[in-house]
Amino acid sequence: MSIPILIATRDVVEYLRDGRLLWTGALILALLATALAVGWQRQTEARAERVAAAKLDYDDWLQQPERHPHDAAHQGMHVFKPEPALSIVEPGLIPYTGSTLWLQAHRQSEVKFRPANDATGLQRFGTLSAAWILQMLVPLLVIVLGFNALAGERERGTLRQVLSLGVSPRQLLWGKALAIAMSVALVLLPAVVLAVISVLAAVEDGSRLDAALRLGWMGLAYALYLGIFICLVLAVSARAGSSRTALIGLLALWVAMSVVAPRLVADLSRSVYPSASRSEFNKKLDAELNVEYQRAWNEQVGEGTAFGTDVPLSQWGIGLKVHDHAGYAVMDRHFNALWESYSNQQAMQEWIGFLVPIITVRAFSMGITGTDFSQHRAFSTAAEHHRRLMQDIISQDLVEHADGHGESHFEYLAERSLWATVPPFAYEAPKAMEAARQNFRSLLILAAGLVLAVSLMLAATPRRVVA
Repeated sequence: MSIPILIATRDVVEYLRDGRLLWTGALILALLATALAVGWQRQTEARAERVAAAKLDYDDWLQQPERHPHDAAHQGMHVFKPEPALSIVEPGLIPYTGSTLWLQAHRQSEVKFRPANDATGLQRFGTLSAAWILQMLVPLLVIVLGFNALAGERERGTLRQVLSLGVSPRQLLWGKALAIAMSVALVLLPAVVLAVISVLAAVEDGSRLDAALRLGWMGLAYALYLGIFICLVLAVSARAGSSRTALIGLLALWVAMSVVAPRLVADLSRSVYPSASRSEFNKKLDAELNVEYQRAWNEQVGEGTAFGTDVPLSQWGIGLKVHDHAGYAVMDRHFNALWESYSNQQAMQEWIGFLVPIITVRAFSMGITGTDFSQHRAFSTAAEHHRRLMQDIISQDLVEHADGHGESHFEYLAERSLWATVPPFAYEAPKAMEAARQNFRSLLILAAGLVLAVSLMLAATPRRVVA
């Protein structure tokens, strides 16, 4: 058996004997089990509600009586964002981005019904989830286990004794790192098994491989993240003059990296890549839409006020179609600009995450589980395409049937068969490998962060261990 493994085995037994691993590990394991149970219940209820609501809403659309198609367009329909399977582990932005989108006439809508709107002030500290515990609390476990890994050996006078037996400083270092990693794995293994069972049981047979791949990528990211913390803890323990100093320094580092820095980085990214407020966005969008509507009307329908009293009713169907198509490019431009500002903010935060790894692992965790902003954007885009399909079908029916009635345009009633020509909305999220490709930058940043942390650990240890 190699020396690092012997050192690791001895340290794990010591962690068990002094109670650190037993009590802190049991607490974190209990929290993880609770978070997974809460996530399972929340996802099960949300998925059932959304499936039922989608069916009821589309049935309501199909069961409309004979009516003017434009009235039906203003009624519209509601579509619901699917609940990703891994939201049991990582809810991500789901509480903040909403789940329901109204497909109405003339205007692209925002997703509504955000759970965070009904949350208390405690929401700002994060949602209790398995991912949040891994990001925030498991690093504390690493600190509790490793703060005196080298400083304690020096204080007890056992460091020189170990080195006198022919153990090199780096062998001792890797043994300590392996001991912490083994202890953390011992705590997390039951939770990992429970998470795998929960996720795979919640998905259909055809999606289980995809869910398993996502879990694998997620596990790799968190292994890199916790590896960074293990190296940082050992580096501080090697440099600190005492165990107390190491503990205070590590707790301060944890607060700075996990609590303070993410908020500061978020504010910095918003200042570098500002995004419009809702009122500013709507004001600019409305102004440009009005200009574009009038321009398109003048070019394709005729001079005069759009839908004014001088417009013959035989042109209303054509006018509505022109009106809708004129707004598509404007809405795309404004929404894409808004979404790109969010994407730029996230990219900036990820790069800074090289020094603040919780930001990067959080981004990858949300991205691989399909609970990040890019998935929200993909859903919103797909829903908008469906809204435009619905509008085009209705406008074309007006052109073909209502405009020919002239002054009796609004007396036209479409048959109920028209509603069935609008298909139900269906959205399929990107597969696991596509999600991994989209978020591969975050994984590379975590890997680079681990290389940096290992370098700091190796640079710190020899100069202090031999002292």
